[in-house]
Amino acid sequence: MSAEAATDAGSAQRGRTTLTAQALRRLATGLVADASGASAREVVVRWEDARGSLHAAVSLPLVQGHAPERTLAEQGAELRAALTAGMADLAGRRVDGVDLRYSGFRRVEGRRVR
Repeated sequence: MSAEAATDAGSAQRGRTTLTAQALRRLATGLVADASGASAREVVVRWEDARGSLHAAVSLPLVQGHAPERTLAEQGAELRAALTAGMADLAGRRVDGVDLRYSGFRRVEGRRVR
């Protein structure tokens, strides 16, 4: 073992990182808002324990104009995939299920820059 390797091993800090329920909820809200085109204020996420893994109940408005060429089923599948992949990548958490509920409707029209 070289002196550099011994120094690097000795400089490792001990401890742990904890994500609170609020942090997980805010992360999930941001992931869903980014994927759907809704604002984070319009997205509600509730976590449930599913035998040791996470199950999300998500409520958000249907944003028309964000992805007009996709069906509702396709948009829902993409939102579920974005949430499960994002939670795995960013928080190291496995999400086994996502229930989506569209709670309203909002139309987004393209804006022109002047």
